[in-house]
This record gives sequence, structure tokens and C-alpha cells, in this order.
Amino acid sequence: MDTLTWLSLGLQLAALCSIVGALLLYLLRKVKVAEVLPVASAKTVLVTSVDSALGLQIATYLSSRGWRVIAGCRPGGLGSRLAESWLQNNTPENQPTPRLVTLELDVAREDLLEEAARATAQHLPAGEHGVWAVINTAGSSGRGGAACWETALKGNVLGALRVARTFAPLLAAAASDHPYAGRLFYIGLTSDTACESLARMDGEGESSAGAAAVRWGTWGAARALRASLRARRLHVVLLHTPDLSSAELYSPPVQLTPASQPASRPDTPSSDVSSSTCAVTMPGEAAEYSAKVLPTNALKVLEEALTCPSPRDAYYLKMKQDSWFTRMPSLRVA
Repeated sequence: MDTLTWLSLGLQLAALCSIVGALLLYLLRKVKVAEVLPVASAKTVLVTSVDSALGLQIATYLSSRGWRVIAGCRPGGLGSRLAESWLQNNTPENQPTPRLVTLELDVAREDLLEEAARATAQHLPAGEHGVWAVINTAGSSGRGGAACWETALKGNVLGALRVARTFAPLLAAAASDHPYAGRLFYIGLTSDTACESLARMDGEGESSAGAAAVRWGTWGAARALRASLRARRLHVVLLHTPDLSSAELYSPPVQLTPASQPASRPDTPSSDVSSSTCAVTMPGEAAEYSAKVLPTNALKVLEEALTCPSPRDAYYLKMKQDSWFTRMPSLRVA
């Protein structure tokens, strides 16, 4: 055979080897993910607050993905009622144990935190000695002037420290059973340049300074906790949301127009959103609530941070620009 024929065969052989190698890497990755992702014996995740739309979205998303979720909330609040109604409408009849349980939790109160830790331990199924991860979604934006700064700093920064101290034993217990467990998530800043974009989103003046201080405080607390908890084999992970203002991070579920009115955005097959809905009965009220803050691609990044063998110190939950009009998912109050 001439030189060109040998060269052609060599290129084809190299291409075939590349395809086989890529397939093997894909299969190996799927096997590793299957070892971590929850199956019949789902791992337990604690979301500290579903009173915010972000916390409610994360809790219902993880529950729909098979995780067992314990959701903190104010008793009798809108978040707890929407979460419980979502569970009623999304739990199969043949499933013996619920995937989402609500309990009273307030990161600003030591007594309620300790009680929530005891209740969390009681909700764990047989064979589990701790929680796989804690995702701290509790807090406030720090906007509204000096009157709101003290509340925000206590709830976000001191609350972050209280959450770590209270739930570290449960996280360490899970980490002793599984090498990938024991993860503590905070929402904060992850870089020095993030403060400039935060100021642009939150506006100018004192409100912006308060919001930036709260986010920077959470960032600093997470860094300090990462160093102090490393000896207990716990991972402290920051979730950075560069496209969301502080007000959007901690806002409650938003009331939308009634479902009987025409939607402003039609459904499309390519919509990158969650399709779960929730129905709650409240006398004298009929409304539709939205708990969509992050797109599905950002929620998948969060799930990757929960399941990967070696989580990074920080993940970016970015908003994806949709090329098609999409309808926002909603939680219904009827």
C-alpha cells in the first residue's frame, strides 16, 4: 500500500480509538455518579428555610430528584403550606416514606436550632446516622437602611455560624458512614470582583452597602468555617449567584396572576424550567405563586456539588438566557 493509504488507515484508527476512549470515560463517569446519587435509600438533605422562593425551589427540586429533604420553615407560613401541598401532589401512593418533611427552624434562635437538630435526627430512617448536606437558604437581603442591617447581619452571618455549630455533629456522623457526605452550603460571594457587580444589582447608597456587607460577611464566615471543619472531614461550599440581587435571593414566593387569565409566555418543548406545581387550600384566597428563582441548569450545578466525590470550594449558579419564551412554573393556592 502507498503512503496515503497508510496515512488514511492511521487517521481512521486514531479516530476510532478516540471514540472508544470517550465512551469509556462516559461510562466510568456514569458509574461514579450512580454510586453517589440517591436511590431507594435516599440520602437526607436539610434546607434551612423554604420561606424564601429560592429555598422552596431547591427543596422541591431535590425532593423530585429522589433526595429526602428536611425543610425548615416558620410554622403556619406560606412556605410550609406550599411545601406540604407540593408533597401531597407529588408523592406516589406506593411510596411508604415522604421525601419532604417540614419542621420549625429559625437560624436566629438558638433554642429553635437545637430543637430542629433533635427533630432532624428523629426523622432519619434506620441505618442513617446523619445528614448528607445542609443548604443554608435562611437570611435577609440587608436592604432597607440601617434599621435592617442588624437583623440581616444576625440572621445571615451569625446564623451561618449557628447553623455550622448546630448541625456539624449530624454532618460528621454522615461523613463517617460515607466518604462523600458532610457538606455545608452557603450563599455568598466567591471573589473580590463580585462586590462591584453586587453594587450594580442592588443599587447605590446605604442599601447597597448593607447588602454587600451581609454577603461579604457570609463569605468570610464560610471561609473561616472551611478551615475549622476540615479536620472533621466536612466540606464548606459557597454558592455564588452573580446574576441575582440580594433581594431576589431572599424574597418569598411571588403571587402571580390567576391561572384563568392568559399566560404572557407560551409553553415550549425547549423550556429549561421545572414543571412541578403545588396546590394549597387557604380560605378566602385563590392565587398562583411562583417559586422559580434559578433555571434548571443552575439547579443541576447544585446537584453536582452535592454528589461529586471532591466538591470545589465554590460553585456559580448562573442564569441562562433562554432563546425561547418560557412559562414560569408556579405553586398554586386554590
